[in-house]
Amino acid sequence: MRSRTRSARETRCTCPGPAPTPASVTAATPPWPPPPELLVEGGPERVTHATVAQRAGVGRATVYRQWPDQQTLLLDALANGARPLLTFDDGPFRDQLVTQLQQQAEWLNQSVTVSVISTIIERAERDEDVRRIRETMFGRTDQPVAEALAAAVRRGEFRPGIEEHAVDLASHVLGPLFFQRFMLGVRLGGDLVIKVVDTALAPWLPTS
Repeated sequence: MRSRTRSARETRCTCPGPAPTPASVTAATPPWPPPPELLVEGGPERVTHATVAQRAGVGRATVYRQWPDQQTLLLDALANGARPLLTFDDGPFRDQLVTQLQQQAEWLNQSVTVSVISTIIERAERDEDVRRIRETMFGRTDQPVAEALAAAVRRGEFRPGIEEHAVDLASHVLGPLFFQRFMLGVRLGGDLVIKVVDTALAPWLPTS
């Protein structure tokens, strides 16, 4: 049984997070992941053999031995940068959803995010490895959200049946936010997040 408070109910996203990078590495050292914080600092263009070598304190030849081209280097950085978008514990579902999405909005508002997400979307159309990354980040929302919603139903927060519409609910929450940010160029604010979440959840409230 996976952890009830975190790993059992989590959705992954495109949010690169810091990963430990060795201060110095020799050619005999086992492979290390390209630091995903490079994506945060400058987008996909920042993930180069030179920047990875500089960050790790090694020569470029060491990096090239592990990643012979920039494509494989970027793929590993994207994969290692995937982290949970949403995690739920036994607190109120709506409050947790609003808080976490408001935090994610800060990352989505960064200009580098456009570059990262567009790279994944574009390359996933022609590259199986990137499709797997896209699936990890965006395509596995149903089970963790459904489990969190089922727990919320048992607490009396929503009417029974909402857990069967987890994918639709996630789409009704994330879809408008992504459209506003990446299609219209709107910077996401806390009030917008609250409005989108409450609109999506309203039909399932016990009093509706």
